[in-house]
Amino acid sequence: MEGIRTKMQGGITLIKASKFLKSIKIRTKVILLYISVLILSLLLTYGIFTIMSERQIEQEVGEAAMQTVSALKGNLDFIFENVNQFSDLIYFDKDVQSALSKINSSNINPHVQQTMQKSMVNMLLSGDYISGVFIFDTYNNYYNSYKSGPISVNKDIIKETYWYQKTKEAEGDVVFIHKSEDVLTFPTKKDKNYISLVREIYDVDTYDELATLLIIVDEETIQDYFEEVGKKYNSQFCIVDSNNNYIIRPNGYDKSMDEYIFQYSKDENGYRTLEADRNKMIVAMQELGIGDWKLIGTIPLNLNNISVSKAYRTWIVLIISLNLFFIFACSVALTNLIFKPLNRVQKHMKMVQGGKLIQMEVNEKHSDEINDLKKVFNQMVDAIDNLISEVKKEEQIIAKNELDIIQAQINPHFLYNTLDAVSALALIEDNENCLKMTQALGNFYRNSLNSGLDLVSIQDEMECIESYITILNMRYDNKINMTYDVEEDIKELKILKLILQPIVENAAHHGIRNKKGKGTISIKGYRDEDEVIFIVTDDGLGMSEDRIHEIVEGKIQKEKSGFGLYSSAQRISLYYGIEKPITITSELGNGTEITIRVKVI
Repeated sequence: MEGIRTKMQGGITLIKASKFLKSIKIRTKVILLYISVLILSLLLTYGIFTIMSERQIEQEVGEAAMQTVSALKGNLDFIFENVNQFSDLIYFDKDVQSALSKINSSNINPHVQQTMQKSMVNMLLSGDYISGVFIFDTYNNYYNSYKSGPISVNKDIIKETYWYQKTKEAEGDVVFIHKSEDVLTFPTKKDKNYISLVREIYDVDTYDELATLLIIVDEETIQDYFEEVGKKYNSQFCIVDSNNNYIIRPNGYDKSMDEYIFQYSKDENGYRTLEADRNKMIVAMQELGIGDWKLIGTIPLNLNNISVSKAYRTWIVLIISLNLFFIFACSVALTNLIFKPLNRVQKHMKMVQGGKLIQMEVNEKHSDEINDLKKVFNQMVDAIDNLISEVKKEEQIIAKNELDIIQAQINPHFLYNTLDAVSALALIEDNENCLKMTQALGNFYRNSLNSGLDLVSIQDEMECIESYITILNMRYDNKINMTYDVEEDIKELKILKLILQPIVENAAHHGIRNKKGKGTISIKGYRDEDEVIFIVTDDGLGMSEDRIHEIVEGKIQKEKSGFGLYSSAQRISLYYGIEKPITITSELGNGTEITIRVKVI
């Protein structure tokens, strides 16, 4: 009976509600409908906002993580480069060279010991990153200096280590390794962690083997950078190899972080959101360019990372958009008189959305709201059309300026490496080659800068390339053979400067340099009606179709091979108005051919 009574009461309530709805005015019904729709839209907006907020946070934190890792990599590159330069001080020290060349037995000469000690102490005093220096001569003697010890040296196992073989193969170049394979041990600190620079020291005159150099960089030095950078986002950083071994452990090492770090250590550069133990982390990675070492950073993903003001703006935009939509829908339901003209307006708006900026017809005899809306819409279409034209012009100007800036920035590494080579030639008193390289460097910069002018003659461009190749051949033992087949009657024509040099540079560094033996780069130039055609070919390593597609589509990073090709294509396209000025044909192992078209000025 109680159940029947409850059902009867529910039925009576529904009847009363129905009568109430029928008795109220339409305006009240519309208000109630709007309130219901508003509540529904708020619930829907909340759900959408939650999802969008989380994705936005992931993107913002991920981008911040990549920027942080990139900045940290720059600091590490600076440290490693400084240690490399300090090793040059010992390598090219005349006193060290002289002392090592005089060693002829396993007995340590006091004079040699004093000379070596002086040089190593000077390095320790001038290099904050360096905590120890060791030199092992060919007679199994060793000389050392370090800031904190004791350090035990097992000199008898050096030639059995893996890194010793790597230094032999490097032929004087530096090799970074993790620790030293028990050549050095720390009795008071069994778990001492460090990175070592090792290289062979050769006689600069005879190129005979003199000694092996080992420089220690302590883990604490690098972790200080990790800790300083990681404060902002409560992040941790580490260096690992491809076998999931820590080279430098995370600052404040916690084993719980291993699950995040090793999940991502084998992937490519970038960032990813990973989850372990119900906690989300942004893990960002970038290769260090030293063997298989990778720099990995982890940042906790916190939903409160997004700013309140941005969340508020997003919330308001979503609510207004949804309310406008539902108000429009209710208005259509109320009257067919409004629906039909608005439907025609809507169709026309979709045409504009599809890119067709066509104005609507306006009946001047009518003066209702819809007709006024059409007039305003036409004004808006007119304004959008003008705005698009202005934006396109501004984008072209901005793009041209940016590309000009990129092209104007001569690669500093090329200048540094050339000056290092000049210093080495001067050190060994090879005056003729020193003068030749200095003159070539001066000619290269004079032709490439051209007093700030955009246009140079084809002859000047050829001379710039000739100076560039002269420098490379002096650095790489005449590895590159350069040939030219340029018509005489076009050499005085003006072209945009530095459009061929980046292409020759790409061919030399990524086609010829890593090839076994010597290689040839050839430039052919001729006129075809109102265009000048250049064909640059090399017999280097070539590239795959996928790589060509990446270059043509601009999916290439600044420091990677092919960026010079893409930036040259962009400059030519903007300056000459040619849509596809560069054509690339290549085959792996069989070289590359690049065709460039420019208009005759």
